[in-house]
Amino acid sequence: MSYSVEELLNLAIELIKEAEQRGATLRLLGGLAFYFNSPTARKLPAFQRQYKDLDFAVNPKGARYLTEVFKKLGWKDDQYFNALHGATRMLFYFGENQELQADIFIGVFEQCHKLNFEKRLSLSSTTLPISDLLLTKLQIHQLNRKDILDVIMLLYDHDFGRVTPIEKDDLDYIVELTSNDWGWYTTISDNLNIIESMISEFVEDTNDLKRIQSNIKWIYNAIQGAPKSIKWKLRNIIGRRIRWYDEPEEIKR
Repeated sequence: MSYSVEELLNLAIELIKEAEQRGATLRLLGGLAFYFNSPTARKLPAFQRQYKDLDFAVNPKGARYLTEVFKKLGWKDDQYFNALHGATRMLFYFGENQELQADIFIGVFEQCHKLNFEKRLSLSSTTLPISDLLLTKLQIHQLNRKDILDVIMLLYDHDFGRVTPIEKDDLDYIVELTSNDWGWYTTISDNLNIIESMISEFVEDTNDLKRIQSNIKWIYNAIQGAPKSIKWKLRNIIGRRIRWYDEPEEIKR
Protein backbone atom coordinates (compact mmCIF):
# COMPACT_ATOMS: atom_id res chain seq x y z
CA MET A 1 0.00 0.00 0.00
CA SER A 2 1.24 3.48 -0.84
CA TYR A 3 0.34 6.58 1.14
CA SER A 4 -0.39 10.05 -0.21
CA VAL A 5 1.65 12.94 1.10
CA GLU A 6 -1.43 14.19 2.96
CA GLU A 7 -1.87 10.83 4.65
CA LEU A 8 1.79 10.75 5.66
CA LEU A 9 1.61 14.26 7.10
CA ASN A 10 -1.51 13.36 9.07
CA LEU A 11 0.23 10.30 10.50
CA ALA A 12 3.28 12.39 11.41
CA ILE A 13 1.28 15.17 13.06
CA GLU A 14 -0.75 12.62 15.01
CA LEU A 15 2.47 11.10 16.36
CA ILE A 16 3.94 14.52 17.20
CA LYS A 17 0.84 15.54 19.16
CA GLU A 18 0.69 12.25 21.05
CA ALA A 19 4.38 12.52 21.90
CA GLU A 20 3.92 16.08 23.16
CA GLN A 21 1.25 14.90 25.59
CA ARG A 22 3.79 12.53 27.12
CA GLY A 23 6.62 15.04 27.36
CA ALA A 24 8.50 13.98 24.23
CA THR A 25 9.55 16.64 21.70
CA LEU A 26 9.17 14.82 18.40
CA ARG A 27 9.92 16.71 15.18
CA LEU A 28 9.73 15.72 11.53
CA LEU A 29 12.76 15.75 9.25
CA GLY A 30 13.56 14.18 5.87
CA GLY A 31 11.81 14.83 2.57
CA LEU A 32 8.37 15.26 4.11
CA ALA A 33 9.66 18.05 6.37
CA PHE A 34 11.04 19.87 3.31
CA TYR A 35 7.64 19.48 1.65
CA PHE A 36 5.90 20.85 4.75
CA ASN A 37 8.15 23.93 4.83
CA SER A 38 7.87 24.70 1.11
CA PRO A 39 4.21 25.68 0.63
CA THR A 40 4.81 27.44 -2.70
CA ALA A 41 7.44 25.22 -4.31
CA ARG A 42 5.67 21.96 -3.48
CA LYS A 43 2.81 22.93 -5.81
CA LEU A 44 5.10 23.14 -8.84
CA PRO A 45 5.44 20.11 -11.14
CA ALA A 46 9.24 20.09 -10.91
CA PHE A 47 9.12 19.35 -7.18
CA GLN A 48 6.58 16.54 -7.29
CA ARG A 49 7.90 13.25 -5.92
CA GLN A 50 6.77 10.31 -3.86
CA TYR A 51 7.41 10.14 -0.13
CA LYS A 52 7.76 6.64 1.26
CA ASP A 53 8.89 6.91 4.88
CA LEU A 54 8.76 9.16 7.93
CA ASP A 55 11.87 10.52 9.64
CA PHE A 56 11.86 12.15 13.06
CA ALA A 57 14.12 13.64 15.70
CA VAL A 58 13.34 13.40 19.41
CA ASN A 59 14.93 14.68 22.61
CA PRO A 60 16.75 11.94 24.61
CA LYS A 61 14.50 12.29 27.65
CA GLY A 62 11.43 11.95 25.48
CA ALA A 63 12.71 8.87 23.66
CA ARG A 64 11.69 6.63 26.55
CA TYR A 65 8.03 7.28 25.72
CA LEU A 66 8.21 6.60 21.99
CA THR A 67 7.40 2.89 22.06
CA GLU A 68 4.24 3.63 24.00
CA VAL A 69 3.35 6.52 21.69
CA PHE A 70 3.84 4.62 18.44
CA LYS A 71 2.13 1.45 19.63
CA LYS A 72 -0.91 3.40 20.79
CA LEU A 73 -1.30 4.77 17.26
CA GLY A 74 -1.01 1.38 15.59
CA TRP A 75 2.72 1.17 14.86
CA LYS A 76 4.92 -1.87 15.53
CA ASP A 77 8.39 -1.47 17.02
CA ASP A 78 11.49 -3.10 15.58
CA GLN A 79 12.41 -4.85 18.81
CA TYR A 80 15.82 -6.12 17.70
CA PHE A 81 17.00 -2.84 16.18
CA ASN A 82 15.66 -0.73 19.04
CA ALA A 83 17.29 -2.95 21.65
CA LEU A 84 20.60 -2.69 19.82
CA HIS A 85 20.56 1.00 18.81
CA GLY A 86 17.85 2.50 21.03
CA ALA A 87 20.18 5.01 22.67
CA THR A 88 20.65 6.87 19.38
CA ARG A 89 18.05 5.59 16.91
CA MET A 90 14.74 3.72 16.75
CA LEU A 91 12.58 2.15 14.04
CA PHE A 92 8.82 1.56 13.87
CA TYR A 93 6.55 0.16 11.13
CA PHE A 94 2.97 0.83 10.11
CA GLY A 95 0.41 -0.86 7.87
CA GLU A 96 -0.91 -4.35 7.29
CA ASN A 97 2.39 -5.43 5.76
CA GLN A 98 4.50 -2.99 7.78
CA GLU A 99 5.27 -1.19 4.53
CA LEU A 100 5.69 2.25 6.13
CA GLN A 101 8.82 2.90 8.19
CA ALA A 102 9.47 5.60 10.78
CA ASP A 103 13.12 6.29 11.55
CA ILE A 104 13.78 8.30 14.72
CA PHE A 105 17.10 10.00 15.55
CA ILE A 106 17.58 10.55 19.27
CA GLY A 107 19.29 13.82 20.16
CA VAL A 108 21.88 13.57 17.41
CA PHE A 109 21.79 13.20 13.63
CA GLU A 110 25.00 11.46 12.66
CA GLN A 111 25.75 10.45 9.09
CA CYS A 112 28.54 12.11 7.07
CA HIS A 113 28.75 14.73 9.83
CA LYS A 114 27.36 15.01 13.35
CA LEU A 115 24.51 17.39 14.07
CA ASN A 116 23.32 17.80 17.65
CA PHE A 117 19.75 19.05 17.70
CA GLU A 118 18.68 18.27 21.26
CA LYS A 119 18.44 21.99 22.10
CA ARG A 120 17.01 22.86 18.68
CA LEU A 121 13.82 20.80 18.73
CA SER A 122 11.78 23.30 20.74
CA LEU A 123 12.60 26.18 18.37
CA SER A 124 9.91 25.16 15.89
CA SER A 125 6.79 23.04 15.75
CA THR A 126 6.05 19.98 13.61
CA THR A 127 9.48 19.92 11.91
CA LEU A 128 13.07 20.78 12.73
CA PRO A 129 13.99 24.45 12.16
CA ILE A 130 14.74 25.19 8.51
CA SER A 131 18.45 25.65 9.28
CA ASP A 132 18.70 22.15 10.75
CA LEU A 133 16.72 20.71 7.86
CA LEU A 134 19.08 22.32 5.38
CA LEU A 135 22.08 20.95 7.29
CA THR A 136 20.72 17.39 7.20
CA LYS A 137 21.01 17.57 3.41
CA LEU A 138 24.15 19.69 3.06
CA GLN A 139 26.07 17.30 5.33
CA ILE A 140 25.84 14.53 2.70
CA HIS A 141 29.18 14.01 0.97
CA GLN A 142 27.61 12.67 -2.22
CA LEU A 143 24.26 14.31 -2.85
CA ASN A 144 21.73 12.48 -4.97
CA ARG A 145 19.14 14.13 -7.18
CA LYS A 146 16.41 13.79 -4.56
CA ASP A 147 18.54 15.58 -1.96
CA ILE A 148 19.25 18.42 -4.38
CA LEU A 149 15.56 18.70 -5.23
CA ASP A 150 14.68 19.01 -1.53
CA VAL A 151 17.25 21.76 -0.96
CA ILE A 152 16.16 23.78 -3.98
CA MET A 153 12.52 23.39 -2.96
CA LEU A 154 13.32 24.78 0.50
CA LEU A 155 15.32 27.66 -0.96
CA TYR A 156 12.42 28.48 -3.27
CA ASP A 157 10.40 29.44 -0.19
CA HIS A 158 13.14 30.56 2.22
CA ASP A 159 16.00 33.05 1.82
CA PHE A 160 17.71 32.65 5.25
CA GLY A 161 17.72 36.34 6.05
CA ARG A 162 18.60 37.76 2.64
CA VAL A 163 15.15 39.39 2.47
CA THR A 164 13.29 37.88 5.41
CA PRO A 165 14.83 39.21 8.67
CA ILE A 166 13.23 36.54 10.87
CA GLU A 167 15.24 33.85 9.06
CA LYS A 168 18.60 35.49 9.80
CA ASP A 169 18.90 33.43 13.00
CA ASP A 170 18.84 30.29 10.87
CA LEU A 171 21.75 31.58 8.80
CA ASP A 172 23.67 32.60 11.92
CA TYR A 173 23.37 29.07 13.27
CA ILE A 174 24.81 27.60 10.06
CA VAL A 175 27.64 30.16 10.01
CA GLU A 176 28.56 29.43 13.63
CA LEU A 177 28.76 25.72 12.88
CA THR A 178 30.90 26.10 9.76
CA SER A 179 33.19 28.68 11.37
CA ASN A 180 34.20 26.20 14.06
CA ASP A 181 34.28 22.97 12.07
CA TRP A 182 36.39 22.76 8.91
CA GLY A 183 34.75 19.48 7.86
CA TRP A 184 31.26 20.92 7.96
CA TYR A 185 32.51 24.05 6.20
CA THR A 186 34.09 22.06 3.39
CA THR A 187 31.18 19.71 2.72
CA ILE A 188 28.60 22.51 2.83
CA SER A 189 30.66 24.78 0.58
CA ASP A 190 31.12 21.99 -1.96
CA ASN A 191 27.43 21.12 -1.92
CA LEU A 192 26.23 24.70 -2.30
CA ASN A 193 28.34 25.00 -5.45
CA ILE A 194 26.95 21.73 -6.80
CA ILE A 195 23.35 22.72 -6.06
CA GLU A 196 23.75 26.17 -7.62
CA SER A 197 25.00 24.57 -10.83
CA MET A 198 21.87 22.37 -11.02
CA ILE A 199 19.08 24.83 -10.22
CA SER A 200 18.14 25.26 -13.89
CA GLU A 201 17.29 21.54 -14.08
CA PHE A 202 14.43 22.13 -11.64
CA VAL A 203 13.46 25.78 -12.08
CA GLU A 204 12.58 27.28 -15.49
CA ASP A 205 11.28 30.71 -14.55
CA THR A 206 14.12 33.22 -14.91
CA ASN A 207 13.09 35.30 -11.89
CA ASP A 208 12.76 32.25 -9.66
CA LEU A 209 16.09 30.94 -10.91
CA LYS A 210 17.89 34.18 -10.09
CA ARG A 211 16.19 34.43 -6.72
CA ILE A 212 17.25 30.93 -5.65
CA GLN A 213 20.77 31.55 -6.95
CA SER A 214 20.87 34.69 -4.82
CA ASN A 215 19.74 32.72 -1.77
CA ILE A 216 22.51 30.17 -2.27
CA LYS A 217 25.16 32.85 -2.83
CA TRP A 218 23.91 34.65 0.28
CA ILE A 219 24.44 31.53 2.41
CA TYR A 220 27.74 30.69 0.70
CA ASN A 221 29.19 34.18 1.10
CA ALA A 222 28.17 34.30 4.77
CA ILE A 223 29.97 31.01 5.40
CA GLN A 224 33.08 32.11 3.49
CA GLY A 225 33.32 35.55 5.05
CA ALA A 226 32.81 34.69 8.71
CA PRO A 227 35.84 34.66 11.07
CA LYS A 228 37.15 31.15 11.70
CA SER A 229 38.16 29.55 14.99
CA ILE A 230 41.71 28.40 15.84
CA LYS A 231 40.46 24.81 15.62
CA TRP A 232 39.17 25.49 12.09
CA LYS A 233 42.45 27.10 11.01
CA LEU A 234 44.53 24.19 12.32
CA ARG A 235 42.39 21.67 10.46
CA ASN A 236 42.59 23.82 7.34
CA ILE A 237 46.38 23.29 7.28
CA ILE A 238 45.80 19.56 6.74
CA GLY A 239 43.05 20.25 4.21
CA ARG A 240 41.67 17.45 2.05
CA ARG A 241 44.68 15.17 2.56
CA ILE A 242 42.72 13.49 5.36
CA ARG A 243 39.05 12.59 4.94
CA TRP A 244 36.81 15.04 6.76
CA TYR A 245 33.51 13.12 6.64
CA ASP A 246 32.17 9.70 7.65
CA GLU A 247 30.55 7.08 5.45
CA PRO A 248 27.13 6.27 6.98
CA GLU A 249 25.86 2.72 7.00
CA GLU A 250 22.52 1.94 5.40
CA ILE A 251 19.85 0.54 7.68
CA LYS A 252 18.54 -2.79 6.44
CA ARG A 253 15.13 -4.07 7.46
